[in-house]
Amino acid sequence: MITIKIKTPNKIAILLPVPYTILKASSSILASKKFQKQMHKWANQDLEHKPIPAALFNTLLNKQLMNEVIRELGNHKGTVLVDVKLHDGTVVHVKL
Repeated sequence: MITIKIKTPNKIAILLPVPYTILKASSSILASKKFQKQMHKWANQDLEHKPIPAALFNTLLNKQLMNEVIRELGNHKGTVLVDVKLHDGTVVHVKL
């Protein structure tokens, strides 16, 4: 499970636990052909001279690769991915 903690200077704290099951479901949606086709369409709608090839999305949004990354994240529990304090005092902490 990935835990996202956000603390604002107004003393508002948000804790968002994201189970790996949700990540896997999201990766299935991102890796679907229909979503990749739409991403290709959005990426190329304003580019007339240098269109982005569709093969790029097939490579980046590979379902098998995403599942392997999510599975490997589960082996590194407790690892801090992001620990940032912004200049306005907002703190963002992402932990596996």
